[in-house]
Amino acid sequence: MVILACLITLYVAYRFVLGHAVDVRIEAIRRAGLPATCAEFDKWYTHVPAGENAADFYIQAGEHYNRWTNTLSQPIFITNTWTHPYRARKKSDLLPIEGDVKLPPRTEQLPAEMKQLIGEYLTDNAEALRLLHQAASTKRCRFLVDLDKGPCVLDHMSQPRQGVRLLMLEAIENSESQKPEQAAESVVASLAITRALNQEPVIISRLVAIACHGVSIESLQHVLNRTPLTDEQLVKLAVALMETEDPQGLTRMFIGERCFGIDRFEQIRQDKWRSSSDDTSYWYAQLFRCLWKASGLLELDELAYLNLMHDFVKATQLSPPQSIAATKALTVKAKQLPFYVILSRRTLDGLDNVVTFDVRQVARVRTAVASLAIERYRLAKGDLPEKLSDVVPTYLDAIPQDPFDGKPLRYKKLVRGYVVYSVGDDGEDNGGAELNSEGLSVGKGTDITFIIER
Repeated sequence: MVILACLITLYVAYRFVLGHAVDVRIEAIRRAGLPATCAEFDKWYTHVPAGENAADFYIQAGEHYNRWTNTLSQPIFITNTWTHPYRARKKSDLLPIEGDVKLPPRTEQLPAEMKQLIGEYLTDNAEALRLLHQAASTKRCRFLVDLDKGPCVLDHMSQPRQGVRLLMLEAIENSESQKPEQAAESVVASLAITRALNQEPVIISRLVAIACHGVSIESLQHVLNRTPLTDEQLVKLAVALMETEDPQGLTRMFIGERCFGIDRFEQIRQDKWRSSSDDTSYWYAQLFRCLWKASGLLELDELAYLNLMHDFVKATQLSPPQSIAATKALTVKAKQLPFYVILSRRTLDGLDNVVTFDVRQVARVRTAVASLAIERYRLAKGDLPEKLSDVVPTYLDAIPQDPFDGKPLRYKKLVRGYVVYSVGDDGEDNGGAELNSEGLSVGKGTDITFIIER
């Protein structure tokens, strides 16, 4: 009985020490002025008063989207697609961006049939476009989601994606019709969607923002290749671009992810959470969960999670490329956690990729901003600069830094036009290669480019 009493005492002390250690870590987060639970996170993410919220316009725009889901009376064979062969079955399939038809190269005009179809689509979405442009003039944004319920309530993410595609088609149509002012406004409204999503401190929203941002940059590249703009329009686009670069956004996102993680552990502790990969009807799944909690492995798992997430948050506060190196090292460390730290290993794996995606977005912004400065120089001087430093300090305070290697962005004149580029993920200068030998635009042998061929 004495031995049994000692074992029980040791077990109680062991569980108390583990629980106390978790509480200390969570309380340290609160002392730093940061949220530690989803309920605190929802309050921490600033609410925007009615009438000042761009999200209201985006939601209304979503209600007016006409996606052309009507079926064609006769399927049409498309030869200009990403996958060959393909038969268009819906009217929207015949559109670029929205459907399966590729845009012609940036130096070529749109076919008359494509331009007419885009015009019809824009007419059918006129009210949605009006609301998207109205949202662009509203700086503050918070979508009406209750983050207290966790990250699975982000049903509004389809609306921004649809919006940037629609605005890209509008920018293309305006540039083809030689309407530079309207084309620039379409790109500004598209960039405003990225700016709005950047304010959401959630990984899913950040990834959607990065995807939307890629579409916006592509819109800008198309417009600059097809339509000369005034200096005022170029400055306005540069301002809109720089507003999408949010140095604190990545850190906010990881703070939010940590709140979701802490709540997940608490739900498991209270038997309120079930993994989608588990079939809880089996007795052994419930037995494993009980043993996992009773043995203290749940607390050990949570401690590992809290320690590494603290380091991830700190790493995101570094400037690239240091932030990339630091998060990659932390991902390696996460993979080396003991096998019994199940949830931490699963949750923390791949977070470095989110940082890399975010840094790509930064690189795209900076190459585009530098290109706008070059266009301003060309407009004033009548010719391209010989080197990128020629635009400093009149059009740029300094040459933007390449976030992947810390050096100034590269600039190269082409036979027609120029390219501004970052070395990209592989850290190698590939001479401004847009695609590698495998036809891929991301990865080894490629750079992150902004190309103007006029």
